[in-house]
Amino acid sequence: YYGGEVRQSLLRYKFHGAAAYSRFYGEILSKCIDENEISCDIITWVPLSRRRLRRRGYDQAGLIAAETARRSGADIAALLKKTRDNPPQSGTGSPEKRRANVAGVYRAAAPEAVSGKRILIVDDIVTTGATLSECARVLSAAGAAEIYAATVARTRE
Repeated sequence: YYGGEVRQSLLRYKFHGAAAYSRFYGEILSKCIDENEISCDIITWVPLSRRRLRRRGYDQAGLIAAETARRSGADIAALLKKTRDNPPQSGTGSPEKRRANVAGVYRAAAPEAVSGKRILIVDDIVTTGATLSECARVLSAAGAAEIYAATVARTRE
């Protein structure tokens, strides 16, 4: 769960340059994928906006996805693009506001690569699921056959 030491670890990872943590997080997710017998053709991630990527210096979900793919042997591809720099989900409040905040923010980067594929979307934290749901909606509209999601942590809500 996203609390205590797990929360502190993820905050260091996202906001204090601890990019090397992605190796550990990728190991955790690859084990979870194996334990749950998830079979996917492509691993992708919830992308950052260009502005946030420039500020942070790395895409935290992208690094976790790359490590997860490396450990699991799955292909990895940037299947989603963020079309605008919306406010961070952490400051939006209610589930309804979170859904509204991400509505229409993502698009399929390469719809032809999505069609008929089983896709795993990776992110660092899930709270209400609004972001992952929006990403899954976009990939489904592009023709994905199955969509799974994996995150390092989730809130207890």
